[in-house]
Amino acid sequence: MDAWHDGGTIDAATMVAALDLVAAGRHVSTGEVRHRLDPEGAAPEVPDEVVQHIVGAAARVASWRRREAEWAALTSSARELAELRDVQTLLRRLVERAHDLMGTDVTYLSEYDEATDELWVRATRGAVSADLNQLRVPAGVGLASKVVHTRTAQWTADYGTELELARDTEVDAAVRAEEMHSLLGVPMVASGRVLGVLFAADRSAHTFSADEISLLSAFADHAAVILYTARLLAAERSSAAAAEAAHARAEQHAADIERSALLHEDLTRLVLSGKGAREVVETLARSLGCPVALADRDLRREAATDGAPDTWWDSTGRARPRVRDALERSRQSGHCVDAAGAPDRNPPIVVAVVAGDTHLGGLLVAAPNGGLAAVQRRTVERAAQIVALLTMREQAVAEAEARGHGELVADLVSGRGSIEDAARRARARNIRLDRSWSAVAVLSGADRYGVGRVLRSAAPEWLVGDYREGTVVLMPAEVPRDAARSVHRRLAAASLRPAVAVAADRAVGPEGIAEEVRAAWECAELLPGLGIRDAAAVAGEFAPYLAMFGPGAERAADFVDLTVGRVIDWDTRHGSELMPTLECFAARNGNVARTARDLFVHVNTVKQRLDRVTALLGAGWRDPEAFFRVSVAVRLHRLRRDPSGNH
Repeated sequence: MDAWHDGGTIDAATMVAALDLVAAGRHVSTGEVRHRLDPEGAAPEVPDEVVQHIVGAAARVASWRRREAEWAALTSSARELAELRDVQTLLRRLVERAHDLMGTDVTYLSEYDEATDELWVRATRGAVSADLNQLRVPAGVGLASKVVHTRTAQWTADYGTELELARDTEVDAAVRAEEMHSLLGVPMVASGRVLGVLFAADRSAHTFSADEISLLSAFADHAAVILYTARLLAAERSSAAAAEAAHARAEQHAADIERSALLHEDLTRLVLSGKGAREVVETLARSLGCPVALADRDLRREAATDGAPDTWWDSTGRARPRVRDALERSRQSGHCVDAAGAPDRNPPIVVAVVAGDTHLGGLLVAAPNGGLAAVQRRTVERAAQIVALLTMREQAVAEAEARGHGELVADLVSGRGSIEDAARRARARNIRLDRSWSAVAVLSGADRYGVGRVLRSAAPEWLVGDYREGTVVLMPAEVPRDAARSVHRRLAAASLRPAVAVAADRAVGPEGIAEEVRAAWECAELLPGLGIRDAAAVAGEFAPYLAMFGPGAERAADFVDLTVGRVIDWDTRHGSELMPTLECFAARNGNVARTARDLFVHVNTVKQRLDRVTALLGAGWRDPEAFFRVSVAVRLHRLRRDPSGNH
């Protein structure tokens, strides 16, 4: 028997070759062993059992080397992952490290929701389809749920042929899209809780080795601890941020309360010092640090600080519908209401100003983007109460003043009592009666109280009082037409139209006021009968017609229709200019040539038009009596179209 079998001596070179094969750290074949031990083939044949021992030893060393490298990589990955703090970034890096460690085609992590028993795919690596990302795995479905419920590693060599797993169409579709066959899933457990499942999958069918299962399980254990710690740190950071935010809110609340207390003191001083609602608006704006506006009882802009948006109001200065609706809701609730809606990007917060059941207006606040805190809203509501108090006080004073003015106006326009007594009462109200006054009679379909309030607030020197079914205004001497227009313009601005404002012909002293008011009033009563219901006029322009038809004579309109109605109808139907020609002809006392010159037309054109008038009115319309009636009718018709006198 040779040296291998007889226990003889083996030369050193052969022994070194055998040790090198074992120490190489890789798998070797029997042929490679025989060749390395006896490259020349001169030595005795190496027994099979020796070769098998060397092959086995080399395989074990290779396995140890591989596991050592894997564990080193696992430890390195754990250290790196432990430094991450963002949970989503950590999930992604966990999957990346597992993918590199296992060398499989696809690696992904499903997060477990204890409340619903569902799993959600949160991170993937190697996936080629979007179906896997954010996939929801229903409770009890698939390999993932089995891993969760057993808390042990689960695997399948071919998912498509696995019959024991509960199925879901979306899950199966995602698996098919990735063409995954063999899957290995291991639980991620920390502090007794399942956090999720880590999967390694290949697109070919095969069985996972014990080493692969052990490696992925060990990595999942490390990863679970790291993920759990990261979640705790995230929760701690969130709690710290919430505590800091709560502290900031508490400080802000305290500051708001302090500002509210200071504002309350300021508002109290305003009330005690006799200030008005405008001062309240300015004080509130300074306290809140944002623009504030005040609407009066008619919801018109009464006051506004710098920066208050014009978009809160329409072209007449009245609050827009959405603001009015919000004020109505505030009136019903007694609290602040957000007036949301286009076109404002920053709609106001409003609160109604009320006293009992009486609506007195509203406060509008241009709140910052963050809105108003609860304390600030209560501050605005308290300010609205102060405005209501001041408004009621101002209203009481105004009503007392109005009664005094009304009594004075009533005495002057009635002619009763002595002028000396009226002058004495006027001086007590700082009114100089010993000067010339213009009188304007007002007829309006609006509430007479509202008309009087608007006119009294128009100018402090105006004296306003009720007269018959309307209102009369006495103002320091003005050109009559300017006086009428000034009154009419004030009513139009307050949307109190239609209204007729008729000024007396001349300004007079106190002793002549009664007569001028009576003349202006008779003219004001005449105008509606002429079809004029919204105008500023002077009484003298209508004196002839007043004498002819009397005040309030609706028969004036009938007179126009009876006299020249056919001509008016002809112009309306045919778009002709017979009435302008007839008006000019009457104004030129029947002179055809002057009429043609004024109208800038040929004489024959005027004659043709007058022939048409003759056909409509009859041959005798140019007779003196008939022509007088036609002249009056065309003048009345012109006044109906333009009562201002701009002819």
